[in-house]
Amino acid sequence: MQKSRLAISFLAVTPFLTACGNTTTVQVLMDGAEAPQPVSDHEVQFLPFDRDSLFQAIAAQSSTPEPQVPADLRAAADSVQVLQAAWRDAEASWNEVRDSLRGISDQLQSLDARSREYRELFDGFGAMEGRERSLNNRRQNTFDAFTALQQTTQERLDSVRAVIESWEDVAFADYNDIETDLLEGLGRQIVYDTTDATGYVTQTLSGGPWWIHSRVRVPSGELYWNLMTDGAADTLRLEPGNAERRLAF
Repeated sequence: MQKSRLAISFLAVTPFLTACGNTTTVQVLMDGAEAPQPVSDHEVQFLPFDRDSLFQAIAAQSSTPEPQVPADLRAAADSVQVLQAAWRDAEASWNEVRDSLRGISDQLQSLDARSREYRELFDGFGAMEGRERSLNNRRQNTFDAFTALQQTTQERLDSVRAVIESWEDVAFADYNDIETDLLEGLGRQIVYDTTDATGYVTQTLSGGPWWIHSRVRVPSGELYWNLMTDGAADTLRLEPGNAERRLAF
């Protein structure tokens, strides 16, 4: 069968190392406000083969080429994220000024309107009101631009996704059978585990090499990892810097 031949040919180019019980520790991290943050209760897969290469080998045998996301659509999706970040920054600045206005208003109510302190605070309140209006306009304009581009971009992404998913349904229809044949040939299995509260997971893996696979959803899509390890490093960190950032559909 074709799927069996593909598994056999893939085995022929899969590297084999002899090792017994290498301990592999992985930590999963994602973007945080100031520094990467651990991802807890998150699945990590330990595979005895390169899943990306296997998908590429299967795709290469497809009777039709794999559909691609147009470059201008990727650029538009990036612009959506930039506008979203700008809107959130404007929203935060606007809220900060509004909080200051409330604080000044509370102070004014407790002061004699004829006092110097009252007049100074009142003048400052007036100047800050102008800044609040300016920030509110920027916030609203940025939000409108973000939502408009997001809507049109998402409509195009949905159309592209339908085409890609239709192609994948055909091209990868035998993937599970090919994977089963490959694992039988390797004499190993995929190991699944879950990170703890600090984002760590540790497995003792026989043979090698192994590929560590995981993915984390982020606003712009997902962080995707498929990294080879021979267990030599103390800890393999899956972090934004060594992830492939994939587009969200």
